[in-house]
Amino acid sequence: MRGQRSLLLGPARLCLRLLLLLGYRRRCPPLLRGLVQRWRYGKVCLRSLLYNSFGGSDTAVDAAFEPIYWLVDNVIRWCGVVFVVLVVVLTSSIVAIAYLCVLPLILRTYSVPRLCWHFFYSHWNLILIVFHYYQAITTPPGYPPQGRNDIATVSICKKCIYPKPARTHHCSICNRCVLKMDHHCPWLNNCVGHYNHRYFFSFCFFMTLGCVYCSYGSWDLFREAYAAIEKMKQLDKNKLQAVANQVGRPHATASCCSGQGVELLRQRGPTC
Repeated sequence: MRGQRSLLLGPARLCLRLLLLLGYRRRCPPLLRGLVQRWRYGKVCLRSLLYNSFGGSDTAVDAAFEPIYWLVDNVIRWCGVVFVVLVVVLTSSIVAIAYLCVLPLILRTYSVPRLCWHFFYSHWNLILIVFHYYQAITTPPGYPPQGRNDIATVSICKKCIYPKPARTHHCSICNRCVLKMDHHCPWLNNCVGHYNHRYFFSFCFFMTLGCVYCSYGSWDLFREAYAAIEKMKQLDKNKLQAVANQVGRPHATASCCSGQGVELLRQRGPTC
């Protein structure tokens, strides 16, 4: 762009300098002088329109990848509801499996103190998971106040054209600046920012505790189920081996008899 502009403006600039060097600045007619002034004014306007202090290679790359960014942002924006439904369905399925499959076995095998501990801890952990997940979804992450001039700002957002406080970033999915933005979580369908960061961290923490609790609490049941499956596989293998032995025994007897007959014929030799 700059090369083409220099090629276009180069001859005109050279002619103007020649006119000035030859003394036409004072002796030139008013019409030519007006044309020279309009030319200079047009050149200044053109430079002001093309000037951009934020321009560079990074801006060119961002402009080239803008369609891809737009596609990803819109896909994540519309898939956020689907991810929230998946979290609810997966968590509900785990709770349903625990009540329908694991709880009857626990009632028959565990002692009363251990059963009470599992009952209170599992429900306490489930309540905390549901509470913090709901709060993380419904709590706004926090946005910079608009229309105020007494805020300590660091820079101005290029997309919102509003002052940005420290650690404030623009979310392209929400299309807003977020205070202390961590990231946009598709599993929450919301940004993680200043006001809901603790709920998001607590949800991840208690969900991890729930996974560890499920793994530890169901270890004995899993081991017993695995041993029962291996025992059933071994019984099936023994049955198949016994059936194979019974089917293969007549064939073995027939082959043995045919082998003895061939040996007798060899000993007798030819009969004719």
